[in-house]
Amino acid sequence: MAFKMNGSPAKMGTIQGTAGHSSALKMKMEKDSAAKMKKEAAMKMKMESAAKMKKESAMKAAKPDYPDIDGDGNTTESMKQAASDKKSGVKMKKPSPNKVLRDGSNLTKKSEDNIKKSTKSDPYAKALKKDPKLASYIKERKKHKPGSDAYEAQQAKINAAYGKKRSSKLKAAQIKNQAKKDAATTTTTTKPDVKAIDKGQKITAKADIKKAELTENVTRKLAKNEMKSAKRMKGKDSKEFLQAKKEFLQAKEDDRQGKEGGKRQGLFRKLSSNINKRRQAKLDKKLKEKSES
Repeated sequence: MAFKMNGSPAKMGTIQGTAGHSSALKMKMEKDSAAKMKKEAAMKMKMESAAKMKKESAMKAAKPDYPDIDGDGNTTESMKQAASDKKSGVKMKKPSPNKVLRDGSNLTKKSEDNIKKSTKSDPYAKALKKDPKLASYIKERKKHKPGSDAYEAQQAKINAAYGKKRSSKLKAAQIKNQAKKDAATTTTTTKPDVKAIDKGQKITAKADIKKAELTENVTRKLAKNEMKSAKRMKGKDSKEFLQAKKEFLQAKEDDRQGKEGGKRQGLFRKLSSNINKRRQAKLDKKLKEKSES
């Protein structure tokens, strides 16, 4: 005899293992799919409803409230009233906007007052009405300086259009301002190019150093040649050789110290100078002995 279980094992949660897991996933997917379809259907219905309402409102706006039976252009009156007007032959057409603007029949008292007020408060409009060439006078006046004959001639025409006289104070102020502008433009001094000056000075200084160094080198070489010549001609122990050697050492020291403005020796300058001085002292001692003997 077989035993029958009441209810679905998946719903009751009695299925275990892989079969139970697969069944639960399938149920979840079916549930999600149904919810998604329901949501899409609701969105579709909402969009169709909105489109229908938009179409109906557009059609309603395009149509008049009532047909214009009597031909007076009024679509807000009832058909009964329009039929009555047509029967009696009365046509009440709306006035044209151009006609309203042209004859001013539909202007309120307030708007008429505003127009009159604006005309009264605009001096340029009055002056232009008096002299239509006013704009050309102003344009021509801008080409000249205040106080000049050409400027004052145009200004006189402008004043005549306005019905006023030229103010002497205003004229003096305009001439003064123009003089300031002219002075500012003529007295603008160009700043010296500092970089160019510095560059020129550096080039000159370098040239002077090279020239002085060349002089020092030539003096040292000449002194050396004199010393060799004295040694060859008079001998190593001669007074002439000792004197020439002393002069050579002095020229060498001058070159080392940059006496004429040339480059000075950098490394071991002080040590070399002390050695040179000791050598010169020995030469002085020998020369003294030579002169006494």
